[in-house]
Amino acid sequence: MRLKESEFRQLVRNIIQEILEDDSDINEINTTANIDGYQTPFAFSGNDDDEESHKKKIKSRAEVFDFKSTENKKENTVSISEGKSLFHLYRDSSDYTSEQKLGITVREINKLLSEIDKLATISSRFKLEKNVNNQKMWKTTNRYLMKLDEKIKRISTKIKELR
Repeated sequence: MRLKESEFRQLVRNIIQEILEDDSDINEINTTANIDGYQTPFAFSGNDDDEESHKKKIKSRAEVFDFKSTENKKENTVSISEGKSLFHLYRDSSDYTSEQKLGITVREINKLLSEIDKLATISSRFKLEKNVNNQKMWKTTNRYLMKLDEKIKRISTKIKELR
């Protein structure tokens, strides 16, 4: 049985009318659209937390991400350094003198190179013990080894410039 468009429209209207008549006994409709928002900073902190412990938790979490939490709420800000390169941040930092900056940086470079040396030693030893041929390694691994070689040469020339 195929309905004409006018018959279909009439059928839909009848169904809607029946639904509306059945819902006429609804006495109450509830919505939260007009409820005012309230500031409840401890709403999800648990029942046993007091205000002081909550402040300590917030402060410790904020300091991990370089936020500074103070008693004066206007000073609770984050310094944004968008558009500044690492060099400019390093150069403009007033925490240390120029000599201290260079000394600390060289010490950090030494630590990181020691870690790289350890990883290279472990990898080389593993390759020898397992008899892994360069032909069996992935293409990307060989490509990364070439890039590492180039980076080490560039780092070597920069370290010679520091002397």
